[in-house]
Amino acid sequence: MKVPHQCGTFYLECVLVMCTKQLEMVTDKAEIRSSKFGKGLFAKKDVEKGTILCKATGRPMTYEETVFLQERESHTLQIDFDKYILCDPPFLYSNHSCNPNCGLNSNLELFALKDIKAGDELFWDYSTSMLERHWTMKCICGEKNCRDIINDFDLIPTNVQQKYLEKNIVLPFIAHFINYQRAKSA
Repeated sequence: MKVPHQCGTFYLECVLVMCTKQLEMVTDKAEIRSSKFGKGLFAKKDVEKGTILCKATGRPMTYEETVFLQERESHTLQIDFDKYILCDPPFLYSNHSCNPNCGLNSNLELFALKDIKAGDELFWDYSTSMLERHWTMKCICGEKNCRDIINDFDLIPTNVQQKYLEKNIVLPFIAHFINYQRAKSA
């Protein structure tokens, strides 16, 4: 069954159109290249800690609309409890790591958590934007601290949650939820 999108096309057609734009979408600091994960986002030059590399943008969607994308549901970013965006390149190609060198701030900007060398792949922890109890993914980052499964923020180890909250790389709706839950149980 095809469900029309607000732009007049169908969801899967929107995804295909978006993918054809990928090579045009680079920033002065990051570019899309081949990665061990398929495609990835890489630093074009040396980047200092705190530098904004790109912004997550895309077509607004609801939870129900993301589920309709099936395998391409992973191309969405949860930005509130029932608000998502279908990510545009270049952010679309940023990959996950349980030991990220980047994070997302409250403006949905991907920024460097540490100095990054030119040519290094840019990674962030997908769990810092997830709180839905639906989507999970097997993690193959290969880091010593790999959690094996990418899932909702409140399900990752408490010490990792705290570290990410202190670095301000947890999306605001999740940070508010976690702080509320902690205050309620105190």
